[in-house]
Amino acid sequence: MGDRIDVAEATRAKHETAAVFDRGAATYDRTGVEFFGPMGRELVRRVGLRPGQQVLDVGCGRGAVLLPAAQAVGPTGGVVGIDLAPTMVDLTRADVATAGLAHVRVDVADAEDPPLPEATFDAVLAGLVVFLLPAPLDALRAYRRLLRPTGRIGVTTFAAHDPRFNDALTALARHLPPERRQPPNKGKPEHFATRESTGELLRRAGYHQVTIDDVPFESRFRDIDHFVAWAWSHGARAILERIPPDRLPAALADAAHALSPTGESLQLTTSVRFAIGSRAES
Repeated sequence: MGDRIDVAEATRAKHETAAVFDRGAATYDRTGVEFFGPMGRELVRRVGLRPGQQVLDVGCGRGAVLLPAAQAVGPTGGVVGIDLAPTMVDLTRADVATAGLAHVRVDVADAEDPPLPEATFDAVLAGLVVFLLPAPLDALRAYRRLLRPTGRIGVTTFAAHDPRFNDALTALARHLPPERRQPPNKGKPEHFATRESTGELLRRAGYHQVTIDDVPFESRFRDIDHFVAWAWSHGARAILERIPPDRLPAALADAAHALSPTGESLQLTTSVRFAIGSRAES
């Protein structure tokens, strides 16, 4: 596994990814689909947060990890959420204020290298973000520096999407003009390809007592229109936005057929990989 990257290209790609999520921020995790929320709550549970602890949530989005972490540490603790998408931060900050969570702060910052003091946090949580970063190993090492000696890391990534979801994305991609198609291997997170490679990545970053578990989550959709609204709200919009407007109806029709040929309600299973580690050896 090579870790050398083109810094300029990596920076451009990172900001392009953030911009996609920024454009979807208003409906991100707000389309009536149980998806990111259960995954975030399970990450908080597995890390074992306690009242009074200090937590960093990198790539906080609309709060799937941030809000349950805030509940777990309580008002005697503190949670800092960071995200590179400004609209996402503005909306989440407003949600936090509405909920009266005075012990939570949300800022615009780079999840790859958070500009925060070393040895500040009891836990760093990274829900479905590290695999999107150009240099995940560097990011994990940066998180380790932010942890206190007894601190813990919690990372999630996608282990496997439902085959029908993959088929739908393939159907959409067929409608992309050649100049808008990505190279075959672009974006594939080799570090997270298997349980073994995921664990090895955390160990290379300096973590100990690493545990890896894959957990299935079910998401239900009322119909295909519900699925499409959900797809526009998160990273899948990166494909939808590259399809020419005149081709989009046909692309969506093909995706709908791949998902549910009869047009009935839909349930997808997504397997999420939970990687938990400690800064200390024991």
